[in-house]
Amino acid sequence: METLKTRIRTNIIYGAIALLPLAIFVYIAVQLFGYVKKGFESLDPYLGSSPYLGTAVILILTIITLLGICYLFGALVSTQVGALTLDKVHSKLGDIIPGYEIVMNLLRGIAGKKMSYPPALITLLAPGTAVLGFVMEDEGDAFLTVFVPSAPVLTAGAVHVVERSRVQLIEGSSMGAANCIGQWGLGLRKFRGATVPPLLS
Repeated sequence: METLKTRIRTNIIYGAIALLPLAIFVYIAVQLFGYVKKGFESLDPYLGSSPYLGTAVILILTIITLLGICYLFGALVSTQVGALTLDKVHSKLGDIIPGYEIVMNLLRGIAGKKMSYPPALITLLAPGTAVLGFVMEDEGDAFLTVFVPSAPVLTAGAVHVVERSRVQLIEGSSMGAANCIGQWGLGLRKFRGATVPPLLS
């Protein structure tokens, strides 16, 4: 029962972390739509009596404004000062929310921003078989720390410490691995290409 409670709590926390950026984006979009609608009420006489035309104009203006805000924010965080500020915010959230840093790094890798945790085929049991996972830590010794997600959920799974010889990195993106996991392995053959499970002696 305690394990079930822990799993439910962990999934809720990870789900909230994953949905937080989307929730913030939707909230900003809704608020912006309201401001644009209020600011262009004076144009109603020029838009005719059709409510659809007025809504379409406001929606287009909202999208343009939102894209502009995203561009400016992206330009800001690309600067040294902006990047440092964003790192401090993420650091504070990491101290407050368990697992925040891990999930955010995984999402960055999935988004293609960087290869935070490279995907790999990992032999856990019998030779000639492997599971799809991510290399979480590589300290340069004979063992690697890997994370094996439970399909189709990317942020739930098991952590293993395995011999380096049991891990075969895949020449592909974290996004590609996440897509395969989310589809219960569909597309994995194309994603891994010529990469095969580690050949153990």
